[in-house]
Amino acid sequence: MLNGTTVLVVEEEFLIALDIQRMLENLGAGQVLFARNAEEAHAMEAYWPDVHLAIVEIALEQRRPLHLIDSLTRSGIPVVICSADTGLRHGVAQFAFLPVLTKPMAETDMVSAINQVFDPAS
Repeated sequence: MLNGTTVLVVEEEFLIALDIQRMLENLGAGQVLFARNAEEAHAMEAYWPDVHLAIVEIALEQRRPLHLIDSLTRSGIPVVICSADTGLRHGVAQFAFLPVLTKPMAETDMVSAINQVFDPAS
């Protein structure tokens, strides 16, 4: 599915990031770049031209990840949002076009979200 692509994972919790990496590698990702927060992801901006997908964790009270998502989408990088906040289950108003994965997430949910960002008509 991901055919050797590079994916940026922005996730605060190390073990969750590793679980996401495992799912992405099962789906064919070639390289997974990690950032613990929006600031680290912005510091990796030089790598963004090689990134084909971003998985970004957000929480209701955080604004910085929203700015990161805006920067990523303006750079043409498809984004999947993930969150443990059930209040975000139905999306983020300004990014209603992006899928949201609720943690803990199943690999089938990840596949569905990735399909949605690469083929919005599906």
